Amino acid sequence: MTETILHLAKIRLFGILTGKLHKRGAFRQIQTKPVLNTSYMADIAIIGGGPAGASAAIYTARAGQETIVFDDGGGTTREVEAIENYLGFPEGTTGPELVELGQEHAERFGAEFLEEEVIRVGQDGMRYSIETGAGEYTAEGLIIAAGGSYKSPRIGNVDDYENDGVSYCVECDAFFFQDQTVGVVGAANYAAKEALLLLDYTDDVTVYTNGADLEMDEDLQDRLDREDVPIVEDSIDRVDGDGELERAVMEDGSKIPLDGLFVAVGQAGGQDLAEMLGLPTDGNYIDVDEDLNAGMEKVYAAGDCIGGNRQVASSVGEGADAAIHLLEELRGANYVDYSS
Repeated sequence: MTETILHLAKIRLFGILTGKLHKRGAFRQIQTKPVLNTSYMADIAIIGGGPAGASAAIYTARAGQETIVFDDGGGTTREVEAIENYLGFPEGTTGPELVELGQEHAERFGAEFLEEEVIRVGQDGMRYSIETGAGEYTAEGLIIAAGGSYKSPRIGNVDDYENDGVSYCVECDAFFFQDQTVGVVGAANYAAKEALLLLDYTDDVTVYTNGADLEMDEDLQDRLDREDVPIVEDSIDRVDGDGELERAVMEDGSKIPLDGLFVAVGQAGGQDLAEMLGLPTDGNYIDVDEDLNAGMEKVYAAGDCIGGNRQVASSVGEGADAAIHLLEELRGANYVDYSS
């Protein structure tokens, strides 16, 4: 514990000397340790500083556990310009603001956020080792909340229209495309389910496999057929429009009017970290039990990396749940909020 306190003091001192301590409204630019191959110990390490990770950190830090959170400054929540369906923000908020507020909340109880990318995790005796580009850490318990990075389709200009007609989340953005012409890019079950969900908002939905082989279950294909959702297997060359998405240009040169295009070609989250630890996975997701345990003692996962509906509210709840179950395992007793 003394070693941990000294380490955290070094982090604070470095920030004071360089003027790079976190301030509200600006992302951290902390280089935590200039020396490699030196191990620092904590009670709990959390990989991911988004809604799930920050929520977990609030619980573990309030419970008196020395908590470090690795946040590489990325994450899909930071890319969201408007969030209108999260409790407590009747006028809406932005992804970056919500992430910042969550981290400030966790810091209030002593959690430390380190802007370092985790490049390797493993077992170190009865503890877990975490290696970053700046140094090495160990922790008794581990929560993986690395989020999910969405896979971009091979369509020209698609990144130029993100948030201007191109979306990676039906539940987040379908509301804005009511009674409009929309498409879903994808060839598997995920795309089919997203298309069916869109029917609650508009009747004009088409699935585009973008030249990929169709991999949907037959029952989902039947449901799309019954709902008059066509499946187009031709490739999309590019998307186009004047500031906002207006059309898809197919490889044969034909132009299809589109108001919105939802990408559902899969996402990669904490799968790499899971493979390093030998954790079970289900496709691109970490496979967890009902307590969010990831198949190894004192290792839990939460947020987009375990699948689900990829909503901020869900990630916050999962982060809290993972933290509570980890605290119970560490103590060998049911969770008690000692700070209340």
